[in-house]
Amino acid sequence: MIYLTFIFALALACFAAMEFVSLMTLETKNRQLKRRVDELERENTRILESLQSAEALIDQQQEEIDEVWPEVIDDDSVRW
Repeated sequence: MIYLTFIFALALACFAAMEFVSLMTLETKNRQLKRRVDELERENTRILESLQSAEALIDQQQEEIDEVWPEVIDDDSVRW
C-alpha cells in the first residue's frame, strides 16, 4: 500500500510538472504574440499615415490638373 501511495504521489508530481511547463510555454507564446500585435499595430499606423499623405498628394495633383485643363482646351480652340 505504501508503494501504491508513493507511485500515486510521484504521478501527481509529474502531472503538476507537465502542467507547469505547458503553462510557462503558453505564457511565453502569449508574450511573443502580444509583442507581435504591438509591432503590427505600429506598422499599420505608419502605413496609414503614408497612405493619407499619398492621398493628399494625389488630391493636390488632381486639383492642379483640373486648373490647367480648361486652359489647354482654350488654347486648342484658338488654333482651329
